[in-house]
Amino acid sequence: MERLTYFKNGEWRMDFNGCQYQANFVDRLAAYEETGLTPEQCAEYAKADREGRYIVLRDAEQDGVKRIRELAEADKDGRLVVLPCKSGDTVYEVTSRKTISEYRVKAIRVELFWTFIEWDIVAGFVDKSNFGVPVNEIGKSVFLTREEAERALQEMEGKA
Repeated sequence: MERLTYFKNGEWRMDFNGCQYQANFVDRLAAYEETGLTPEQCAEYAKADREGRYIVLRDAEQDGVKRIRELAEADKDGRLVVLPCKSGDTVYEVTSRKTISEYRVKAIRVELFWTFIEWDIVAGFVDKSNFGVPVNEIGKSVFLTREEAERALQEMEGKA
């Protein structure tokens, strides 16, 4: 949408039909134009405000929408990977000795055929690998919470 107002000599102004205006309505129009919102977006914000919904700040929303579009495109193209944890997290392994070992995630490597979690032992003993584990072990022998690991251990003991 073409802008109607401009700032000159410390005041908002507007030219219309050969006349120059500087008045309260010009200031209000300039304030609206400064938002960068379309009339439709303003109507949606007004509706959200009437309904008591939280309104996200304009810049944050625009950045967020842009990021969501990027992620959706990457997902559509098969380029998006959602990692189960991050560096610094703690993961728990149910060991063959029917104990739970605790590891600190050092890094996550995405390679050609798999995604690998590198870790350091915090407590317990190393059962499968001193270096880490493939991500597909999450939920099988390696868990993101101690509670999940304890449940898996109980199930393992119940089957024995």
